[in-house]
Amino acid sequence: MFFIGIFGIEDKEKELREYANIVCPNCGGYSRAVLTQYYTYFHIFFIPTFRWNKRWYVRLRCCGTVYEADDEYGKELEAGAPLDFSRLNKVHTGFGGGEYYATCKNCGSAFDPSFAYCPHCGTKR
Repeated sequence: MFFIGIFGIEDKEKELREYANIVCPNCGGYSRAVLTQYYTYFHIFFIPTFRWNKRWYVRLRCCGTVYEADDEYGKELEAGAPLDFSRLNKVHTGFGGGEYYATCKNCGSAFDPSFAYCPHCGTKR
């Protein structure tokens, strides 16, 4: 954040929508995905006047994998287009950046290895 007197520049994160019933291409889990927009804006008296540097990201709740959308597809997603992972670029694989995740022996779902119980079926790890 940059602030001098009555104006400044700040970064903002805005959650736009949530997609339910998504099959994660990274871990294969049945999950939800959240579309988030990041941007930088100029404000006067903390009132935003204009935005630039817009970026769209889709984060999956199952394993934390993050995908980035280009400008064209990001605007389509914001308008309500269906989620298509073939048009997204993977930028973070989840669980601290590594490919490691735990797999439930009962239901086969992937989850954070720090969990003692599977968040999908409740089986003890």
